[in-house]
Amino acid sequence: FEIGVTLVAALLWSKMAQDSGRGVSVGMGAGAFEAILIGALSVLGVLAALTMGGQIREQLLASAAPAAETTPLFWLVGPVERVTAILCHTSSRALVLLGVARRRWLWPFLAGFLIMTILDAVAGYAHLAGLMGEVSVWWIELAIAPAGLVSIPLLVWCIREWPEASAVSAVENAHP
Repeated sequence: FEIGVTLVAALLWSKMAQDSGRGVSVGMGAGAFEAILIGALSVLGVLAALTMGGQIREQLLASAAPAAETTPLFWLVGPVERVTAILCHTSSRALVLLGVARRRWLWPFLAGFLIMTILDAVAGYAHLAGLMGEVSVWWIELAIAPAGLVSIPLLVWCIREWPEASAVSAVENAHP
């Protein structure tokens, strides 16, 4: 869904794909925005656990305890997951926007879609299969690590392959 929205937005507002800086910034912004939302929800959960009393507090703490008990260095999971997710958001959107800039968007769209699909599929499977609290969260992070790692060379490639801003403008002027 996110990658489809990026494609539609780029096709409607071609300036999004004008240069590599913008293309990378769109992806970093999307990943950072998601990180801020997740971080805010986490802080609210902690505050709720600290301020609520009785049964509600126990329920909030009990929901996080199994994952914390099965995961060494549990406090590092969030930052590691967010770095991986931001890399994936950035590369997937850069691929889509590069495709729009080059006027050949099908394979870059599919590659960006695949990166985000891997990320979301692993996370979805972990939650639906009840793995949270049963296995170390680091195993789940290890499963999404390849998507994050492949995002780095993909980003470098996108930046190198981005057409000059003047070339993108010339194509837009030729095809209004």
